[in-house]
Amino acid sequence: MSKKRYQVKAKCPNCACGTVSDMSTEEIKARTVDGDNLEINCPECMEVHRANIRSVCPEYADECHL
Repeated sequence: MSKKRYQVKAKCPNCACGTVSDMSTEEIKARTVDGDNLEINCPECMEVHRANIRSVCPEYADECHL
């Protein structure tokens, strides 16, 4: 049985690179900080930035009632 995966779309504030990742619920929970923010690694400039879960993955936020 495969786990549900969510598409996370974010834009880096440093280099404006857009990134798309497929993450499982466990991966999202492991990267969640401050309750509503998700840590995202930029593949271009290698910076770690935070983004609101509702804006980067609305499907996860709706299904998990955030």
